[in-house]
Amino acid sequence: MIPAPQYTLHEAIGVCLALCQRALSEVRALVPMPGPRGERGEQGKQGPPGERGAKGETGRNASDLTYLEDRVVEQVGRALKTATFTSPDGGRTLRWAVGEAVHEIKTAIVLDAGVWKEGTSYVAGDAVTLGGSLFIAQSDTTAKPGASDDWRLAVKRGNDGRDYRPEQERAAKPVRFK
Repeated sequence: MIPAPQYTLHEAIGVCLALCQRALSEVRALVPMPGPRGERGEQGKQGPPGERGAKGETGRNASDLTYLEDRVVEQVGRALKTATFTSPDGGRTLRWAVGEAVHEIKTAIVLDAGVWKEGTSYVAGDAVTLGGSLFIAQSDTTAKPGASDDWRLAVKRGNDGRDYRPEQERAAKPVRFK
């Protein structure tokens, strides 16, 4: 049986963006937390009348938030530039790599493998024609379609029309209404 797709490409990208948004919200949550206490102004020293010592910083300020946001955007942009998207088997498996993390999505795409040839290996999802019918491989196989449960008949061969006789006249049948 061909597996159903687990994720679409849009869903995979959505998950990545949601993860980035989560990381950004975590960074934003850290911003209001007080940082290390700054140095206090000199005390006990008498300055000129009306002057006070320099006030110490109490922790992070709003400029840190802008810096952190810029840093996150820069890191995400750098990671996305290194991202690659490949499909080693013609569309059945989609691979998305960001850095060292590789994500795979299996699809249920049916791929045309042409006319069935004896001795050829087929994988689940390959579609072949044989004797005018279309078969889809349900598992990896070398068996002949129609003679094995490895294949599912998708489209049965139709009549070739050789039994059509245009010269035969048909008798008209009366139509009766009730």
